[in-house]
Formats: sequence, structure tokens, C-alpha cells
Amino acid sequence: SVIANNVKKYLYDRGLIDNDFIKYQIGYCTSGEYGGRIIIPSYSESNQLNFFIARTYDGNYFKYKNPEASKDIVFFENLINWQTPVILCEGVFDAIAIRRNAIPLLGKNMAKALYKKLLISSCSDIYVALDADARNRALQISEQLLNQGKRVYLIEMKDKDPSEMGFKAFTKHVQQAQELDLSNLMVHKLDLWLNKEWTFLNRMRKKDWTSIQS
Repeated sequence: SVIANNVKKYLYDRGLIDNDFIKYQIGYCTSGEYGGRIIIPSYSESNQLNFFIARTYDGNYFKYKNPEASKDIVFFENLINWQTPVILCEGVFDAIAIRRNAIPLLGKNMAKALYKKLLISSCSDIYVALDADARNRALQISEQLLNQGKRVYLIEMKDKDPSEMGFKAFTKHVQQAQELDLSNLMVHKLDLWLNKEWTFLNRMRKKDWTSIQS
């Protein structure tokens, strides 16, 4: 149908392939509360629906319309192998682009259920891949996990997120990721603080210059 083709075109433009439609059981709604939206479901470890993302594909101003349900879940839990390294990212499309053992946080904060699962699982290596504007939160999550004895790797995202990079480019970032310890974690924190101070000072200088000119 025309609608199905429009949905597929949108998803292809986001970097998805036909196998992704099957793996993630992606669908769409043509009417009702979620009309004009793509539906990406999430299932628990026991294959029970625990949440879903409803994302517009037709230019609706409100991009996401999520269900009135708790986000205290592990998204895509039934697809995660806890015996191998896990990658934490922000959005669902980021996780799909990463392809391998990626868990979207649905934002910048880690759900309690996910944190608990990471601690009790046998997964020892965790990669943190939040967007550049969430670097402070990425460091906080990394420190939490470090303090619990996990090996943590910080992936420097800079100006693009995983869904914009694509699988191959993101994989290179994973291979280059630096393992964190408390020492270089402090270096990252200091660097973040200095960047914030520098940005603040530049804004103040610009403000003073504008006031003088006026």
C-alpha cells in the first residue's frame, strides 16, 4: 500500500533494513490514538510486551507519543545476551543502528530495572554511548557502574549519534573506546567542567560587547 511504502521509506532513510522490521517486529498505525505513527515494541526476558515507542512518520509536530506505562524496564530485554558486552545508548533508533546488544535508555537517565539487571548479570563490560550533549550524564552512569566493579568504556560521540553514523562507523568508535578507571574519569570530569567554564566566559564576553555597542 501507499502508506506501507511511506513507512518503509522513512525507516530506510533512518538506516534500517528489511531484516530489522522482522527482528524488532516493527509495525505502524493508520488510525486511532497512534494513527500516523510507527510502532516499535519492547519485550521482557519472558517475551511479554513491556513498552512500545510510537514515532510519527508523516511530519506530525509531536514526534513521539508513548503509552501511559512505566519506563522502569529493560527495553529490548528479550534480545539481550547478558554473557557478552552491552552498549547503552539514548534512543531506539540508536539501538537498532548499533545492532549488537544495545539497550536504549529512552532518554539520558538509566532506569532502576536496567541498573539492577546490569549489576546482577554476568555482563562485565559495558559501553556507554550517549550523545555529546549528555556527556555529563554519561560520566555519571559510568561512575555508578565503575563503583560496582564493572568494566566501563566511554564512547566519544562528538557531533553524531549512532543512528546518524550507521553501523560501520559506530563499530569503529566501539573499537576505539577507552576503558575508564577512576583516574581518567576525573580527567573527563575536569575537561567537561573547563569546557563549561570556557563557554560561560565566552557568552559573558559576547554579552558585554553587545551592551557596549548598544
